[in-house]
Amino acid sequence: MNRWIRRAMTSRGLERCFSALSGPYVTIFMLHRPLPGDRSYHGTSEKLLEECLQFAVKQKYDFIALDDLIDRAVQGQRIKRPTLCFTLDDGYSDQVTRLIPVLLKYDAKPTLFVITDFIDGKDWPWDAKISFLIRNSRLREASVVMQGSEIPLKLDSVKDRVHSRRLLSAYAKKIQSSDIPEFVDRISAALDVETPFSAPEDYLPASWDQLREAEKAGVTIGSHARSHFVLSAMNPGRISEELVYSKARLKEELQSPSQIFCYPSGTTQDFSRNHELMVRMAHYRGAVSTISQTSYLKDIRRNPYRVARIGFPGDFDQFMRYASWIEALRSKLPV
Repeated sequence: MNRWIRRAMTSRGLERCFSALSGPYVTIFMLHRPLPGDRSYHGTSEKLLEECLQFAVKQKYDFIALDDLIDRAVQGQRIKRPTLCFTLDDGYSDQVTRLIPVLLKYDAKPTLFVITDFIDGKDWPWDAKISFLIRNSRLREASVVMQGSEIPLKLDSVKDRVHSRRLLSAYAKKIQSSDIPEFVDRISAALDVETPFSAPEDYLPASWDQLREAEKAGVTIGSHARSHFVLSAMNPGRISEELVYSKARLKEELQSPSQIFCYPSGTTQDFSRNHELMVRMAHYRGAVSTISQTSYLKDIRRNPYRVARIGFPGDFDQFMRYASWIEALRSKLPV
């Protein structure tokens, strides 16, 4: 990165000027799995995460818990700048054992959103099943036919397999949740890999005991629904049941779970204004999406059920940009 750009990104004077003109804002980062050894899916390196947190501490960034952030925004309170917020989605065991300890080391106040049926061992996420099948197939190519559509799959390289997994996941999000088990079965047959009934070793969920220990250490645990099906793929009755049930399970098992909901997948195609209303009616105080932009407090106050988050990047320079006033400015520009 050009040293002048880097200097501009980290300039407190420029940041203060921009914040005074635009209003207070915060970068909410979203993490998923740690980086796997075979790089069969994208993940976060603990080394990179620590490097980024060390930089944030050196630059005197503030860390804020998500519930606290949304409460402050709704109440019209201001925050100091620059401020970062860290969230993790799904509830895998390796998130608790590998990523969360790094975040806690720097008192980054993380929130972990969990799929409650996954934690309970009732099922494991449909997208994880697709990942497992792609990862373990010995074929070099295949195709899956579903509802008259053929999805060709290339499996020659890690890059091909990542692309094929994304194709299958994108298709799955467009069909009804009731059709996804059949779709996974068709993928299983096409790739000649049996789908395990329970999550295999590399896809194990965190246990409730792990989550309770994480909570004691400073992690807030929130709902990522019951099944991980996107809301747009479910009927209203099923959505309401998932929202209420997952919230209740967290309350049964934990001392002080988050009052914020995390939309499964969370793109603008995965939930609507009607779903935002349903989340509100289920007595959540807000909800986070995967709409990738800096979050302004005035926008959160206007609608706390559509809070934007930015995926944690794969390199340090990109982290610097995402955490800076320059990314906040970019988020203001029309796309």
